[in-house]
Amino acid sequence: NGNGNGNANEERSLTMKRLDGITSVATSLGALEVTPAVIHRAHRHQRRGRCDDTSAGGGEDVLSYTCTDAEAVDACVKFALDHRMLVEPACGAALAPIYSERLRGRLLEELSGMRQSSSGDGDRGSSAIVVEVCGGGGGRAGV
Repeated sequence: NGNGNGNANEERSLTMKRLDGITSVATSLGALEVTPAVIHRAHRHQRRGRCDDTSAGGGEDVLSYTCTDAEAVDACVKFALDHRMLVEPACGAALAPIYSERLRGRLLEELSGMRQSSSGDGDRGSSAIVVEVCGGGGGRAGV
């Protein structure tokens, strides 16, 4: 609807789930559950990304991916080889869309589609992919 509350019913219908545990090697940034405020903020951010007038405080779409433990650890190894910095698997999960061919293809395809749909005049514009990298305390050579 036109009042900016298009996803309000969707947000109210969400059922919060709690995980029994974190089974991934990337445990340091894991949470068994999120607060309703996180869900609300994610929906608000996505709604702003769909606004035509980004000068009115519009955000950008949230792109979410799930990687395997192997992709996260592989990204850690590749990042260490590229930058001589050891990072933990939780950071490797953030790096996986850069280093994993499977995820990188999806990311670039989605970004390309977003750029094409956001510019009606054919100007593809420019974009940057930013990954925040942290060392963390969960990294070890044996993972």
